[in-house]
Parts: sequence; structure tokens; C-alpha cells
Amino acid sequence: MKKTMRAPMNGPSKSTNKNVEMVKKNPENWGIIPGPIGRYTYKLVDTKISGVFNGHGLIGGKAYTLVSYKGGDKVVVLGSGTANDNGDLHIISDPVDVGSAQEWTGDYLEQPAGYKIWLVPGEHIAIEKLTWHPNAFLFERSLAR
Repeated sequence: MKKTMRAPMNGPSKSTNKNVEMVKKNPENWGIIPGPIGRYTYKLVDTKISGVFNGHGLIGGKAYTLVSYKGGDKVVVLGSGTANDNGDLHIISDPVDVGSAQEWTGDYLEQPAGYKIWLVPGEHIAIEKLTWHPNAFLFERSLAR
């Protein structure tokens, strides 16, 4: 079998993928608390985001939805899936237009605009609207930019 050689690329290969670590937070003070964790490895091109979410320590057999939180009860759904019996979840999100990056308050005050990425149990999402149950969510540790 003949091997085909490709010409070398000009310069080093650069990855544009970034990560958002996701954790449980105490809704009284937004401090991180022990519980399930996740990571969304994403690529943002203009206003379209795509990537892979991997979560651990979730409730096995439960459906989850990965969203970009837009404020109030508005979200943009990035993908969904069901945690396996071990509580692990893998979601691949195709490119989705999440609109313009937003300015946020609280921990993000005076920081560049970005996107809040959350993992929400499936029963708390209906037609891109969120039912607020923060004890059941995984929240971003930093904005997606």
C-alpha cells in the first residue's frame, strides 16, 4: 500500500477551540458547591457557536439541555442528550446562532461581553424558554467569548 505524503503547512497549526468549565453554584451567593461538573469545548465564529459538552456526576437516565442564557426566561438551545447510567453526558452541538454577546452584571461587571452557557435538566426548557430551578443547573465559571 502506497503512503501519500502531504506538503507541510505554513506555520504552526492553531486551534480556535476554547473551554467553559461548568459547575453547580449556590443561588444564594453564587459560590461554587460540590456536585456534578462539565466542560463545553467550543468554537465561536461571529455569532455562531458549536462544540462538545462532557458532563460527569449527573443523574443517570435524565435528559439535559445545553443552552446559551440570554436573560429573563430566554435561552438558545445548543444541544441535548441523556446522561448514561454512570451519570456521564456527551452532547455535540452543531453551529447555532446565539446572537450578539451580552454585557453582564455581578461577577462579570466591567468584563468584556460574552455568553453564559448552562446545562439544564430537560424538563426546565420549553420552546427556548427557561423555568428557573438553579439548584438543578450547571453554570459557567467564565463567559464564552
